[in-house]
Amino acid sequence: MKTSTNIFSSKGFTKLSYAVCSALAMIFIFSTAAFAQPAVPTLSSPADSAESQPHSLTFLWNVSANAGSYQLQVSSEEDFSSTVFNETGLTDSSQFIEDLTFSTMYYWRVAATNGDVTSDFSTAFTFTTWDSIPTGPAIVDLGMAADFAILAHTAVTNVPSSAVLGDVGLSPTSGSFIDLTEGEVTGTIYTVDASGPAGSVESPSMLTDAKGDLTDAYNDAAGRTVAPIGIAGNIGGQTLYPGLYKSTGTLEISAGDLTLDGGGHDDAVWIFQIASSFNMTSDRKVFLTNGANAANIFWQVGSAATFGTTTVMKGTIMAGTQVTLATGATLDGQAMALTENVTLQQNVINLPESSVSTSTEVPDNQLPSEIRLSQNYPNPFNPTTNIQFGLNKASDVRLEVFNMLGQSIGVLVNEPKSAGWHTATFDASALSSGMYIYRITANGINSTKRMMLIK
Repeated sequence: MKTSTNIFSSKGFTKLSYAVCSALAMIFIFSTAAFAQPAVPTLSSPADSAESQPHSLTFLWNVSANAGSYQLQVSSEEDFSSTVFNETGLTDSSQFIEDLTFSTMYYWRVAATNGDVTSDFSTAFTFTTWDSIPTGPAIVDLGMAADFAILAHTAVTNVPSSAVLGDVGLSPTSGSFIDLTEGEVTGTIYTVDASGPAGSVESPSMLTDAKGDLTDAYNDAAGRTVAPIGIAGNIGGQTLYPGLYKSTGTLEISAGDLTLDGGGHDDAVWIFQIASSFNMTSDRKVFLTNGANAANIFWQVGSAATFGTTTVMKGTIMAGTQVTLATGATLDGQAMALTENVTLQQNVINLPESSVSTSTEVPDNQLPSEIRLSQNYPNPFNPTTNIQFGLNKASDVRLEVFNMLGQSIGVLVNEPKSAGWHTATFDASALSSGMYIYRITANGINSTKRMMLIK
């Protein structure tokens, strides 16, 4: 006959008590962990006392330990007695806010919440919005890379048929790694050897210079530090104005299209510093309004840049590794891969026209703040044109003209020049129609532009 255990016996009660207590302890521990005190958030961008910030910008803070959501407050009052933005339940550590008032000082702070437990607010940061929409930073000088719609390091792969308006170059890898045909390119395909597609031009020296100028341009864009504007995550659905934008991680255009608004400035410039990868999801688009020009938009990408099917992208892509365009993607700009390949799949790439004025630049009476090389005038020209340059101090100057093979065809200036503005005349009577490059070297600084001879 089977006997049952008496749970109220000394032994049974001990086991039951232990089990019940253990369960209660687990519930207590679970409850305590679920509603642990979240850490006070640390604010990131806009930085404290930041000036000339956009009237539409992204607020960024660091992820807090034990935080489930956040509360962001933005106010023009130091005591936050009234707010222009006061939102709880924010699950990301960033928030984009539009239509702030110009020329206004704002205060902002963030608190973290975990269940019913909320941290103290962070120490408030202040920032001041800009007086008006600026033209943005100085343009990035691409040098001899400026004429390339595609410039890559290891390969240019392609699923036919693509259409490329602009030059194509590959260096130092053999030209046999270019999949594009002569009929797909309105421009010149440059290679380092004779193994390229039919109609390609062997020009290793010029390609070396172009790749060097691309590296310089990439480093220039990555090294800009004046008044950076923080961005993070997805910038789709936003309107961004001219400026220097900085992402410390990956960046996306997803869940909405991106609009770049020039604010009425035809010379407006955007530089995007992206520390890691850049991804644009399928069907997303970049729209340009109010003077924005694709030639003045620069995306400096730390690693790979990827564009989904039927996307429409604008600007120069300078990727640390590779650029990949999925089927049907369009790029009004340039695809530049510093260390790897550019991959195409039935794409359209159009090299944008420069926004640089073709009229004579009329400098003021002050010395230029740096060495400046102006666009030649007239341009296009036949057979002579004027090239103006400015020096911030007396310098040894060399002004030289090259053909598209990188061969020197004339030295216009090679002597010391005083500080101020100078003009040299280039006579192309003996040359054939086509694109030419002119470059100034002074005080160890190079600047390059292109010009068109039409006879």
